[in-house]
Formats: sequence, structure tokens, C-alpha cells
Amino acid sequence: TYTNLNRLTAQIISSMTASLRFDGALNVDLTEFQTNLVPYPRIHLAIASFAPIISAEKAYHEQLSVSEITNAVFEPASMLIKVDPRHGKYMACCLMYRGDVVPKD
Repeated sequence: TYTNLNRLTAQIISSMTASLRFDGALNVDLTEFQTNLVPYPRIHLAIASFAPIISAEKAYHEQLSVSEITNAVFEPASMLIKVDPRHGKYMACCLMYRGDVVPKD
């Protein structure tokens, strides 16, 4: 439904702009991602992915590890555009996690 699609879009935009709204040692601006991750100015295509995409009822019962979430991000079902990431190459990748995640995970 459109309600679920709107909630998913709001969650993604909220995650991407969290560094602009909250202070922290690891926070960076969205322009810094483009400047630091993309070596050539003409290559500037960002692909958004979100994982896990599960219902609100399941979210309270699921316990996913950081490695499971990381693997799910690169699955074609998690991409927000119609692309199969297994058939291409990444020049740079930025994964943003929310919640209680430490860098060693």
C-alpha cells in the first residue's frame, strides 16, 4: 500500500539525514559522502538499499545480527531501484546502521 511505501521512504530519508540532526564523532554530511567516496566527479550515481524490509509485527520479534543485515543490504530484493548488484561493481560503499551497533561488529 502507499502507507507502507511512504513509511519506508520516510525511514530511509530519516536514516540518511540523521547525521545532520544529531551530534556525534562519526557523523558526516551527505556532501562528504559524495566527495570522499566518489573518485571521479562524473560518477555520482547513488543507489539506496534498505534492510531488513520486514513488517512492523515481525520487527519486534526478529533478532538479526550485523552480518545478517549487511548481507541483506546487497540482495536485489533490498534495492530501491530495479538493479541486480551481483552483476556490477562497486567503486565505493557506505553502510549506515541505526541502533546499538559498535564499529567492531
